[in-house]
Parts: sequence; structure tokens; C-alpha cells
Amino acid sequence: MGRAVRRGFTLIELLMVITIILLLAGVFLSIRPGTGGGLPAAQKMLGSSVQSVRAMALMNRGSFASNVTYNGRYRLLILKDETDPVNHLRQFCIAIGSVIPPTGVDPATITDTANTNFKWYAPDAPSILPPNVFFIPPLTDSSPVATITAPPLPGGGAGIWSTALGHRSVLPAISDNARTSLPDAANSPPMMRFEPINQPTSLAVAPHTAGKTWYYVELQPNGASNHLGKVVLMLAVGTARVQASGKVAVDCDNINQFAAISVRPNGSVSYTSDPDELDTTTSTTLYK
Repeated sequence: MGRAVRRGFTLIELLMVITIILLLAGVFLSIRPGTGGGLPAAQKMLGSSVQSVRAMALMNRGSFASNVTYNGRYRLLILKDETDPVNHLRQFCIAIGSVIPPTGVDPATITDTANTNFKWYAPDAPSILPPNVFFIPPLTDSSPVATITAPPLPGGGAGIWSTALGHRSVLPAISDNARTSLPDAANSPPMMRFEPINQPTSLAVAPHTAGKTWYYVELQPNGASNHLGKVVLMLAVGTARVQASGKVAVDCDNINQFAAISVRPNGSVSYTSDPDELDTTTSTTLYK
């Protein structure tokens, strides 16, 4: 009798096995291309941007070519546009404003951020958070905002977005600006109308008058926070859904898929993704 010949795998068979293994790994490990790093990446992106704003403030960077900056303001902006499902609560940019000295007027006396001699610009193009990561607006925003679907309560039942749950951003009012209406509102939460352009332009004229509305965090020229209280930027994994009204709803259904950036009074930042640290009933880390 002849001996049986043992045949090995062909190259095609090996490739098919490898392909099946990769497909199974993608299913069981939830590997999705293009996620951009999710919540940790989003935290680092916003935290790094806050630090960039702080560095610009410490350098006394102004909105024009001069060695002297008057009444400089340094902000991180987060887009609020319920009609833009791609960028709403996801796009962010830096805005810098300062006074360009007018003729015959002491520039240090101009404190109105919408004054025609107070010029604003964006030093860099806007950026966007990783896919499926959204900024969660503060409860203090009384203007119409996109619907945010709360995660279910741990014991069952529909969740309620509130400070008690500890999953809302906190953006207190600005300490030294009495303006209360757009194009620059200093109340809680502070918002401004702004079009990201790299040419110094007053908020009182186009294109800013027709620009989008943004939430903002402001740092003082000494690098410290300019808010009346602690600043917390809350992020969550969610899905944008366009409603019948044409506005965007953001569905967030997992109470563990949250992360936050806390801006300390000195302008430095800290990070957390621990649900217990985000809940005021169990921790004082972020809110007290």
C-alpha cells in the first residue's frame, strides 16, 4: 500500500483563515476604523486646546502686530448650532481678542468686547472631536438647545439630565464683563457669535454678526480662569439624530461613557472618566 501524503494549507486557505480571525476580532472587540481614539482622545484634544489658550494668554498675544496688547481676551469656543448635525457640540476653535488703539482714545479704557476697536480672530482653523463624541451643554443655558437623551438610571427607568446626576458641563459667568447678549454674552453659560477667520475683525460687523454661536471658556492674561466658579467640560459618547424640526438630538445611552475636563482657577486642567467622580452625591472632585 502506498503511503498517504499529508497536504498542508494552501496560501489561499491561510489568507481565508486570517481574514475570518480579523473579522471575528472586529466583532468581539468592537474594532471600528476611524474612531479617532474616542473619549480619551477628545479629553486630550480639548485639554490641550485649553492649555494652548493659556499659553497665548501668558504670552500676551494680541489681535494685531504690536508689542503691546490692550485688554486681551483668550477663549476656547465650542460650537452650538442645532441645525448642523456634523459639527454641533463637536467643533471647537480658539478665539483671541484685543483692542487696536484708536486715534485720540486711550485703548485701555475700551472694555466692551463688541466695540468696533476690539478686534477678534482665530489663530488656527477649527477642529472637531472624534466621531460619536459630543460636548454636553450646561443646564444654565436657557436658550433652545439640541435635545440630549439622558442615560437610563442604574436601577432602571429614564434618566434625567440634572446637576444631581453630575453629567452636565459647568460654564459659570465671566467675572469682568457685564454684557448679557450676543454677539458676546458673559452670563452663564457664556456665549458669543463668531466666525473663525484669521483677520482681526470686530464682533459688531460682518462676518461675525452672521457667524455661528459658540460656548466659550475664557482665561485671563495671567493664565488664570476668568469664570466665577469652577469650569467643567463634559463629554459623552452619543449619536446625532436629526428631528422632524430639523434640529439635532444627541442620544447618549450609557452612563459609563462620559469623561470630563476640569479647568482649575489657575487655568490648569485635570481629567476624569470615573462616573463616581462625576456624581456630586459621591464626590466633590469637580463640583464643590
